[in-house]
Amino acid sequence: MIPERGTEAVLVDAGGVLLVPDPVAIRRELATLGVEPDDEMCLRAHYLSMREVDRIGRGDWPAVDRAFARAVGVADERVEDAIPFVDSIYMRDRWAPAAGAAEALVALQEAGVPLAVVSNAGGTMEEQLLAHEICSVDGTTHAQVSIVVDSDVVGVEKPDPKIFSFALDVLGIAADRCIYVGDTVVFDVVGARAAGLWPIHVDPYDLCPDRDDHPHAVSLAEVADAVLSRVR
Repeated sequence: MIPERGTEAVLVDAGGVLLVPDPVAIRRELATLGVEPDDEMCLRAHYLSMREVDRIGRGDWPAVDRAFARAVGVADERVEDAIPFVDSIYMRDRWAPAAGAAEALVALQEAGVPLAVVSNAGGTMEEQLLAHEICSVDGTTHAQVSIVVDSDVVGVEKPDPKIFSFALDVLGIAADRCIYVGDTVVFDVVGARAAGLWPIHVDPYDLCPDRDDHPHAVSLAEVADAVLSRVR
């Protein structure tokens, strides 16, 4: 999974890697549409909607919201009604920690692996990661990262390779010595490759058809185990 050269630093996406849409918020937002998905259905819906991004090849967000709504059980005749609620889930509601992500970052930090976050986000990602005690730039009871790059703050979005330069400049490590862990092909794999990093696609439900094109992992914890096996 991990190229021999790509173990000097780990850069990670936030959504789908460190954070996932909050099942409590999903159930609250969609209650009026007659659905009450369990936590597992909510988690799978996120990755199914990211697969829709990759299938379309761009961020057609109404189409992606429809895919999410169907995945959590919204009836076909109510899918259009669900779009503003799904948009709120993604853009306004606070997300929840991804299982094992905080622990994976700590394990990498303790092994001396430099870390950074690069995310297409809405301007609050650094605050959310701190609030959930997943990571921060100063580090206290959680992992320390060199920088949290939020696209809304820096004015550049993946897959534009320029967004990775903010993290690489702070890390001071060549791109081809770093891996990038994200949950889409069109934003994360394509963007990381264009910037010269080694991409790993988090795909816990085995939804990506391009198994031979790039490495896949079920979680950041799996990636961390592979990295640590190289650096120890």
